[in-house]
Amino acid sequence: EYLDICEKVEGEIVQRGGRVAFPTGVGVNSVTAHYAPQAGESGKVGEKDVVKVDFGVHVDGYVADTSITTTYNPQYQPMLEATERALRAAIDVLRRDRRIGEVSKAIYSAASRYGFKTISNLSGHTLDRYVVHAGKSIPNVYMPNLPTLKKGEVFAVEPFLTTREAEGYVVDSDIETIFALVGRRRIGNGELDALVEMIWGERKTLPFTPRWFLKDYREARLLSLLKELAKKKVIRSYATLVEASGKPVAQFEHTMALDEEEGLVILT
Repeated sequence: EYLDICEKVEGEIVQRGGRVAFPTGVGVNSVTAHYAPQAGESGKVGEKDVVKVDFGVHVDGYVADTSITTTYNPQYQPMLEATERALRAAIDVLRRDRRIGEVSKAIYSAASRYGFKTISNLSGHTLDRYVVHAGKSIPNVYMPNLPTLKKGEVFAVEPFLTTREAEGYVVDSDIETIFALVGRRRIGNGELDALVEMIWGERKTLPFTPRWFLKDYREARLLSLLKELAKKKVIRSYATLVEASGKPVAQFEHTMALDEEEGLVILT
């Protein structure tokens, strides 16, 4: 079951001495990002599914973000292999060139060479303390005039590939399972303020999912309070993203750093 995958990954992170940086995402087929199964869900992985698992660890707010894709469907195995090759191509470029445009070009070229499309509106990203998506983006298509990565920066590179006949971009669905505090702000409503303080104490501004707070709230009440906080712009929500034409998507990701002495260091 999707939920079992999340709970096992998150439990392993805690057992190894880390903390969960964001809700573990399970993206099946065209579901591409920002889907975290909720308590009571019974969705199961099918024999022909393409399954992405996106997870992150933080220690004292310093985040590492990684993802893998798996399938038992031989039809899509070449897409997974091409996605891994695109990530390796990006790493090869980063060992000698820190221009983001060149990294994006390597990802796009590798995907095209093997007969696949990159998802044009999803990108890798820099990371900062308690921030999963910091200032710089690393697109999966070439764009001119992109900045250069600097020594000391930590960043995630994450190619997303889909089939050649797909639209090649993602759209918002009407499902929202991931949220994050915009900031710590009192509203003047005791129940809402107590929830903000609980989220701040557990997560600061890192993303969370409602199932993590069900020991303290009934689910219906919690979702109602989160809706109120979103209206007041105290929290933001992340819509589940799906490939526009319903085609399956593969993803592989590593977090890396540019170290003064060692150069490129792969952290995941």
